[in-house]
Amino acid sequence: MPWPCMWCGEFNAGFRQSRDPARATAAEMAAEVARYGPPRRVAGPGSGGQADPAPAASSSPGPAVGDPADRGLNPAAGADGPALMPVVPGQAATRQSGRRARRIAPPVAVAGACVAAVCVLLAARGPGAAGMPAGQGSAVRAVRVTANQVGSIRFQGVPGQLAITGTGPGRVTLTGKLRGTGGTPAVETRLDRATDALAVFIRCAPASSCTENLQLTVPAGIPVAVLQPGGQVVLTGLAGPLRLSAANVDISADGLRSPELWAVITSGHLSATFAAPPRQVTIALASAQATLRLPADAPYQVIQQATSGYVRVAVPQAGNATRTVTARIDSGELELLPS
Repeated sequence: MPWPCMWCGEFNAGFRQSRDPARATAAEMAAEVARYGPPRRVAGPGSGGQADPAPAASSSPGPAVGDPADRGLNPAAGADGPALMPVVPGQAATRQSGRRARRIAPPVAVAGACVAAVCVLLAARGPGAAGMPAGQGSAVRAVRVTANQVGSIRFQGVPGQLAITGTGPGRVTLTGKLRGTGGTPAVETRLDRATDALAVFIRCAPASSCTENLQLTVPAGIPVAVLQPGGQVVLTGLAGPLRLSAANVDISADGLRSPELWAVITSGHLSATFAAPPRQVTIALASAQATLRLPADAPYQVIQQATSGYVRVAVPQAGNATRTVTARIDSGELELLPS
C-alpha cells in the first residue's frame, strides 16, 4: 500500500514528514547544554577578573542545535546583550549584565519553554514517578503543553494510551506522562504563525523505546490529525475534520460531528459513532477492521474497492447522494451501520 500522507489527505510515495531540519525543541536544547555545559564566561570589565569554571562533561548524547532564530526563539541581543539559554539540572541560564552570573540548582530536572503562543513544561523524574511502572534504566517524564489561538493540530505519538476530547472555544492542552527505556522521551512543538497550525511530536531518546499515557484537549471544531504507531486512542466530541493514520491501534470515537473523516488503519480496529451525518468519509484498511455508525436520516453514496475482505452497508444509499463513503479494503472488514 502506498505511504499514507495524513497531512495532505492522499496516498503518495514521496511524503517527508519534516522539511525543516533546523528546528529543535526546548528538550533538545536542554540535552545539548547538559552534554557540553553552558558557555564559559570570559573575564572582563565588571566580572571581578574571574571566569566561570568549566562544567564537568556529560556522557549523555544530545542532538545538534541550530540558530535559535530558526525556531522562533529570541536570539542573543548582541555581543553585550543577554543570551537565551534553557535551564537544565544543576545549571542555569546566564545573563551578562555587568555582574557575575548566579547558578541555580532546581530540585527537579525541568526544561521549560514558551515559544510564541505555545508553552511546554517537561519534568523528568526517576523510576516509578507518578505511579507509572518503571523498570531498570527507565525514565518517566511529566508533560504539560498549552497553546492559545490554535487553528488546527496534528499529533504524532508513540505506542501507548491517547485520549482526545473536544471542548468549547479555548486553548489546546496536552497532559500526562511519558516513559522511556534507555533514555528520557521528549516533546517537540511547532507553531505555524501564518496559519496557527500546531504540530506536536513525541520523541523517544536515540536508540531507545518509549510509551505514552496522554490526554489531549482541543476546541471541538478545529481540524485534528493523529499519527499513532501502537496502543489505544479514544476520541470524544470532536466536530472538526478528522484524520487518522494508525498501525496496531484500537481506536474508538464517540459523538463525532466531523464533516470529514480520513483514516488509514493497518493491523488495528476503528469504531466510530457519528452524532451528525458526515459529508465525506475516506477509509483504507489493511489487515484491519472498522465499524462506522452513521445517522440514517440522510442517504450515502458508497464507493468501495475490496482486494480481500468485504464491506457491509446497512445505511441508506443513493447514487446521487451528496454524502459519500469511499472505502479501500486490503484484507479487512468494514461495516457501515445506522447510529
